[in-house]
Amino acid sequence: MDHAYPKVIEGGLGSAEESTSQTIAAEAPTPPVKLNAKEKKLWEHVTSALEEYGLIHRTDGLLMTVICKTFCNWVAQEEFLEKLKRENNGSYYVKTPNGYEQPHQAYYVARDYKRELLKWLPEAALTIPSFQKLKADQTTPQGDLFGDDPIEQFRQRKARMGLRAIPGGKTDGGED
Repeated sequence: MDHAYPKVIEGGLGSAEESTSQTIAAEAPTPPVKLNAKEKKLWEHVTSALEEYGLIHRTDGLLMTVICKTFCNWVAQEEFLEKLKRENNGSYYVKTPNGYEQPHQAYYVARDYKRELLKWLPEAALTIPSFQKLKADQTTPQGDLFGDDPIEQFRQRKARMGLRAIPGGKTDGGED
């Protein structure tokens, strides 16, 4: 059986100058669906801020739509719960027809919207930790996959920590 190996192209897919000089410009997307006034105002605020930092692309429209709609729905549910608490002496618990007390259904809806937001916000760098991580990743150059020797990098890290190899020692850590 003859195995065909892929042909290696010297120099990769392009010169180093070409790959580092080409960057994708930040561009705020257009909403892919119709937004109401609150959602549109939030859209403009968030996309302009992300564009200012260079963290948005025109393909992020769907992600931003989900975030804006979910955020506005969550705020509406929270406002409803606050109104309910004012009307019920500071509680959003209601009695069921069987006489049991339970949180109003809006409590669960608000909880689910908040959970969904907490999943989506880091995807768009809209939390402080995700924003800081993304900005740090942009300033740290990516290593050369084929030029960097991982074994040598490991040795250098160990040397910086003060660890050194003992000549003549067993590689498995055992005694002679």
